[in-house]
Amino acid sequence: MIISLFSLQLLQFIFKTDLRWCPTFSMLKTLLLNDYWCVIDDHRALACILEHSPVLEKLTLQLFSKGPDHKMEMKGTISSTKRSSAISEHLKIVEIKCKLVDRRVSKVLKFLRTFNISKPP
Repeated sequence: MIISLFSLQLLQFIFKTDLRWCPTFSMLKTLLLNDYWCVIDDHRALACILEHSPVLEKLTLQLFSKGPDHKMEMKGTISSTKRSSAISEHLKIVEIKCKLVDRRVSKVLKFLRTFNISKPP
């Protein structure tokens, strides 16, 4: 158990350091990410991808559930007047697919609100 915990921590450290070299995804318009990219207390990977995807139009986050059987699906939009300069001006919709809105999903939603991404009224 100790070895696997150490290995996981080492991989997370390497991953976080590699984010500095994140390329620009200049042709990426649609993106589906799983919960691997939304670590509970560290959303740097997700932020990096959003910041390096200048033409991204649709982002789907499949959080903490596997396969097509999601009990919850939420769609959010970005306020055009309060759009963060860190994300694509083309991003129109963000979908969240999950089994339930628990503490982990709530933290991702809170993070997305920092970019003015929220459920439409």
